[in-house]
Amino acid sequence: MRRFRRFFAVLFLAAACTGRETPQLTTRAVNRVSVRPVTLFFETPQLLLGSEQRNLTLPENEAGALTPVLRELIRGSSNAAVPRSFPPDAVVRATYLMGDGTAIVDLGGATLVNGWSAGSHEELIATFSIVHTLTANFPSVKRVRILVNGQAAETLAGHVALDRSLTPLPSLLAAR
Repeated sequence: MRRFRRFFAVLFLAAACTGRETPQLTTRAVNRVSVRPVTLFFETPQLLLGSEQRNLTLPENEAGALTPVLRELIRGSSNAAVPRSFPPDAVVRATYLMGDGTAIVDLGGATLVNGWSAGSHEELIATFSIVHTLTANFPSVKRVRILVNGQAAETLAGHVALDRSLTPLPSLLAAR
């Protein structure tokens, strides 16, 4: 143990003697958060996607804010009359923002992994609620690629192809 202490002491002194500043971590800039309005998309009575506004405390870094926004979407609408878009056990495992504007969304939960028995409309609404929520809130997101349990998936429930990145479908949006 003493050898390690001496080694680190010598290393520290050597660094101090070079005249260079010791590198400082800049985690404050990376970890800043602020309350921001976000737009989430849920099914409307017209069977389209309608927007719902919420204020969320989010990291200022876009890539870091993707996951909490999607977790709020999966939690569901604040209006109890609006049906859930996802199975109750669905989770956002991870999100990534690629340099080309593609957001990668990794979903999990036993229902999605083992086969969700949703109809085509329910799957369409769930899938594109993710796409519209991310593209509406994050200017750098141009398209969304959805994975299930870390793997490329053909579909969430057998109807909407997930073999490529998805872009918003304006025809699914309810008139404001």
